[in-house]
Amino acid sequence: MAIFNGQSLLTIELDTSYDISAATSAKILYKKPDGTTGEFVGVVSDTTKVSYTVGVGDIDQDGTWTMQALVVIGGLSGYGNKAFITVESSLA
Repeated sequence: MAIFNGQSLLTIELDTSYDISAATSAKILYKKPDGTTGEFVGVVSDTTKVSYTVGVGDIDQDGTWTMQALVVIGGLSGYGNKAFITVESSLA
């Protein structure tokens, strides 16, 4: 499935492959194609995944985005593998 610049009917879901159901914090860290970094506040889903429902304006650059799950469990931080997501321009 393609992801398009400006798209908001989308849920980003990163699978950590570990049981993170006890997480007190779940985020998706991102790096945009221009190098800007930030985070989306996520939720734990299906015990191993961090999910984020994209809002209007969240996906705002064409190119390759790098994303990584970050969870906190018992005061300890854990990271998921990096995911590389290509965002395309739409015809609109």
